[in-house]
Amino acid sequence: MEDPYSHQTVAPLQRSPFSPAILVEALPPSVKVSNLPEYDETGDPQEHLDKFYAKIDWYDLSDATYCKVFRTTLSKRALAWFNQLLAGTISSLEQLTQYFLHHFSMNKRVPKMAAFLFIIRQKENELLRDYMQRFVEAVHEVPHVNHELLASIIQQNLSPGRFKESITGKPPSTMEDLLMRSQKYIRIEESNISNTSLSVKRKGREEEREPKKEERNT
Repeated sequence: MEDPYSHQTVAPLQRSPFSPAILVEALPPSVKVSNLPEYDETGDPQEHLDKFYAKIDWYDLSDATYCKVFRTTLSKRALAWFNQLLAGTISSLEQLTQYFLHHFSMNKRVPKMAAFLFIIRQKENELLRDYMQRFVEAVHEVPHVNHELLASIIQQNLSPGRFKESITGKPPSTMEDLLMRSQKYIRIEESNISNTSLSVKRKGREEEREPKKEERNT
């Protein structure tokens, strides 16, 4: 697709990239579109577009108005890109978003493969709660993970312990099952840590109350 991008200076209003039909369209006074996502060139353009559509789905505006609204979501280099598009070349939202996706395609996030999850191993002394949070975040980066493969991966990635023994003996059937079963062992682990901490504090207080050996011998 040809990108109507030129290296001319920022065009004045009469040389806007929008067609005359878009320029004459105005946002109805009764409509206020707020909390729009912002794009400055550094993020995934498709993700920005998805957020934009999710926001404008609440409104019933013309295509030309949506073009103008989309332009307000651009900032910094993304806005500079828009301002340098050839005058009068944008006549619809579909055309604008296609140019947008094409120009910033290098920033599109590439989905990770399932093999990526094998490196998300539980670290030495890492709490189960922290590890499960890290693992779940990694799973969200991999689309359409087979549950059987997921069960096999986490069995390998977990440090030795009761939770690993549990899911090895009875693999989780779904991600929800895995998370639900992990909660039991997270509570046990945190309870053990709490009890250990209390024991250490209690022992410290007892030692403080005991007279020093030198004092007893005087």
